[in-house]
This record gives sequence, C-alpha cells and structure tokens, in this order.
Amino acid sequence: MVIDHTTFMTLALEEAELGRREGNLAVGSVIVRDGGVVERGHNTVDSARDVTAHAETVAIRTLSIRLGRPIPRPGTGPGLLAGHTLYTTVEPCAMCAYACCLAGISTIVIGARFSWLQLTSHGDYAIERLLALTARDVTIVSGVLQEQCAAVYRASLT
Repeated sequence: MVIDHTTFMTLALEEAELGRREGNLAVGSVIVRDGGVVERGHNTVDSARDVTAHAETVAIRTLSIRLGRPIPRPGTGPGLLAGHTLYTTVEPCAMCAYACCLAGISTIVIGARFSWLQLTSHGDYAIERLLALTARDVTIVSGVLQEQCAAVYRASLT
C-alpha cells in the first residue's frame, strides 16, 4: 500500500491553522489508521490555558478517551494506539514524543523540525534521541510539506 503523506499532512496543516486562529502557536496533528483519519488535534495551550494541550497530546487524549479501552501498562503490550500513524506539522517536543511512545503510536510523520526552524529554545533536541533512550520502536518520517508547515508555524509567532 502506497501512503500519501502529503494528503494527511495537509489535514494537519488545516488543524494548525485552526490553532493559529484561536491565538495559539500553529501546530496541528492527525492520527491515521488503515488509511483513514481517526482523530485530529491542534495546539490549544493559550486558548485552553493548559500547558499540556499540544496538538499531539490533544489528538492522543481525545482518541484514547473515545476508544474507551484500558491503556496497557508500559512493557505489557504494544500500546493502545499500536498500528496508528501520527502526522504533525512540527517535530513533537519531549512531552509529546513520550506520550506517543506510551500510547504505542507506530509511526510519526513530521513536517518541520525544530533544528530546521532554528528554534534555539529546543537546543539540539531531536525526537530520535528521546526514542533511543526509551528503546521504543517508532518509525520517523520527516520533511513532509516542510516549507508549508514552517510558514504556518512562523506566522503564528508574530
């Protein structure tokens, strides 16, 4: 099966734009399973006044609650969202990356990287470094619609 990453990243960009219009940093995410979108989320940190309401955690939280199944304890199974792919317009921070690990997300597709955006606030962080510390098997794809993702994000900084 050929996966069209641009289609799903375009949907994540729509979510990022929703977040921007609500006064948040423009980051959007979608979760995909078996070729279809099962959840969407955008950054609501400022509008919800919740520092944990990043696009990725919003989508994971909403889907987890909707599924209504017990969440496997770490090390006891593949995770609630095994087989799911998360598309996100900006590289997941450490909190979001580990939330993906705990949820069992199988693949993370990234638009723009922190290093590419030159976000010095993130130092030399890269999601692969965090994943190496966790020994989680997560596939990373990056650079999908990178320019568009960066432009939407940068527009929300002003």
